[in-house]
Amino acid sequence: MTLENTTPPDSTHIHSELFTVRASESAPDEGMHLSALTRLFQEVAGNNAKALSFDITDLHAQNISWVLHRLQIQIERLPKWRETIELRTWPALGDGLKAYRNYEVWDTRGNLLVRSISYWMVIDLDSRRPTRIPEAILARRFSDRPHALEPTRDRLRAFDSSEAEQELSMQSYTYHLDMNKHVNNTHYVDWMLEILEPSERLKLRWFDLVFLNELGAQEALRIQRMENRLQLLNTESDVIALANWS
Repeated sequence: MTLENTTPPDSTHIHSELFTVRASESAPDEGMHLSALTRLFQEVAGNNAKALSFDITDLHAQNISWVLHRLQIQIERLPKWRETIELRTWPALGDGLKAYRNYEVWDTRGNLLVRSISYWMVIDLDSRRPTRIPEAILARRFSDRPHALEPTRDRLRAFDSSEAEQELSMQSYTYHLDMNKHVNNTHYVDWMLEILEPSERLKLRWFDLVFLNELGAQEALRIQRMENRLQLLNTESDVIALANWS
């Protein structure tokens, strides 16, 4: 199966959905967990991609899939329990190997709460290696609206484990896996932020997360911290993900 090379009427619009923050998504201070917000990002992204005929099910039919490579989030404030928010999202092309998706979170009074940009790649489901984005997607016309955050070429770099100021042990389980048969990206957010102090999480205004390797179930993990830099490693000391926060 190949994707149709057509441009539907809504291919350039901003996709929008309303949500009300649930108790299960809320922290002790009643603010929304950042990981819960990223799950909504994933939901609206999938719904928008489905409407445009290039969501995960469309790609799985070609034995390929979208995977998240990087997620950057700028926070003015996180929504509160029972607060109604509007999530807006729109896709944008980068090059033949990378695509962008933008997110904005607005409250009912018209205040912009959160801005985010995500960097996506396509992998072959057999080799698990990156492959070129299908031409039918590259040929589409997307919104010329500015990015929610300006894309960056700056790289996050790992640090030597001997320099770590803190270390936390974690493990992946079957319930962490998604339709790509690997740990879903939203769980990385929980793991990385777990090493921060509660007061630091409350003041979080910037989070930059880069995914370098896949994880399966039943894998022992280590989260390490050096100042505002975080890294996730497996038992072989392979770097799985890197993060920067402020």
